[in-house]
Amino acid sequence: MKEKKTTIPPAGAVNPTTANKKRLLMMALPIIVAVLLLFVPVPDGLPPYAWHYFAIFVGVIVGLIFEPLPGAVIGITGVVVIALCSQWLLFSPEQMAAPGFKMAGASFKWAVSGFGNSTVWLIFGAFMFAAGYDKTQFGRRLALILVKYLGRRSLTLGYAITFADLLLAPFTPSNTARSGGTIYPIIANLPPLYGSKPNDPSARKIGSYLMWVAITAACITSSMFLSALAPNLLALALVKSIVGINISWGTWFIAFLPLGVLLILAMPLLAYWFYPPEVKVNNEVPLWAARELEKLGKLSRNEILLLVFVCFALMMWIFAADWIEPAWPPCWLSC
Repeated sequence: MKEKKTTIPPAGAVNPTTANKKRLLMMALPIIVAVLLLFVPVPDGLPPYAWHYFAIFVGVIVGLIFEPLPGAVIGITGVVVIALCSQWLLFSPEQMAAPGFKMAGASFKWAVSGFGNSTVWLIFGAFMFAAGYDKTQFGRRLALILVKYLGRRSLTLGYAITFADLLLAPFTPSNTARSGGTIYPIIANLPPLYGSKPNDPSARKIGSYLMWVAITAACITSSMFLSALAPNLLALALVKSIVGINISWGTWFIAFLPLGVLLILAMPLLAYWFYPPEVKVNNEVPLWAARELEKLGKLSRNEILLLVFVCFALMMWIFAADWIEPAWPPCWLSC
């Protein structure tokens, strides 16, 4: 009599049918929320088309939260739906009754109006610089150089991480991309050199200190530069559209500079005092950084070009904001 072999699924495995049902539910959720709001009575004093627009807007936000599809696809879908249904979502009866009003032309103009916003292009240009850092590995080289020369002591290693984030921040409008894409892959290799492991008492040797410094440095640099975080640019555009105040890149930087310098200089030291690593000195870290730099080789032509472009854009943002739209330098150089 043959024994039946039973296959035990690996721990944590998800049934494909269950996964598909969950994905379909996540895709249907934004539509369900939007439709439910459409059937809610319009609040007093609010035009029906405005409430309908709000319903679609909430549906888009729900989609961005649960992400059944990439965020860009959800956003574009929302714009297309509103433009196609603009008669009920976008324009008032008075606007549609105006002489010479053309629904199709007005809807299309609204749909593409965001691409005429210089803030959007500034974010795009800054993201192109961030992609350049990653593709040429110049950001990795920069961080490794700092670790090589400052990494012998735990305190100076904290400053190396902070300064690396500071140098990358003006041209990386995403703290997630900056920290997760460049800084973290480097510092993740450092704790094992000290015998420090995550989710283990040995994390206090140095791993916890390094991670805490990296997270805090990203928060500081994201506020220090206008182009270090995409929401900074969007908030600036909102302020400009509401109150008409225009804040340049240089004005933002100078306003935050006194506090920013203080935080940059004090944060690694305060972390060292209040959350001290057990290991204070280790000669292996600079040696590891030197080996990694040898693997990268000499500074490449693309890295040199990126450095020149970055410096040029930075000079334009600081000294030429009155004559040149800030979005132009990164867009020119991205081309």
